[in-house]
Amino acid sequence: MNLTGMPQADPVNTIVTNNGFYPDLGTAEFVNDYAVATEYSNSDAMLTTHIALAIVDVNRQLKEFKALNWLAQSQLQDVTSDVVAGVSELITLYKHAVFSLAKAKMLISRLGETHRDQRAAQNMQASDNQDYWLSQSNDAVRQMICATTSGVELL
Repeated sequence: MNLTGMPQADPVNTIVTNNGFYPDLGTAEFVNDYAVATEYSNSDAMLTTHIALAIVDVNRQLKEFKALNWLAQSQLQDVTSDVVAGVSELITLYKHAVFSLAKAKMLISRLGETHRDQRAAQNMQASDNQDYWLSQSNDAVRQMICATTSGVELL
């Protein structure tokens, strides 16, 4: 059972292949760790599409930083970083950036597809949730590139 009392789907783990540098990502990890609604966790095509779109977006955000700083490494896991729970923190942050962005994209599609009759009431709620997940994704990318949230640094 999930938090709403609905039976929880046993997600199929489809691997979304990445570009070779960044890790491939599984749909089951996304469904389990990011509380994807049951009606979407049952649609493998929708999950893979949203994860693939998020991968493209996050990879583009990291493109310039990668070219300047990680060019000598063949994979993100080869980049020197701290290890937390046996996993490189860069891998953890990358997954969080992608999955948070995919979650934000799913929230918007959910509003349009399943809640047309309650659109006005839930539009605000969905945008708040979308804003939260978008900020989570952006924060993870900023942490990966060691950027601050302010535009000014002390000298």
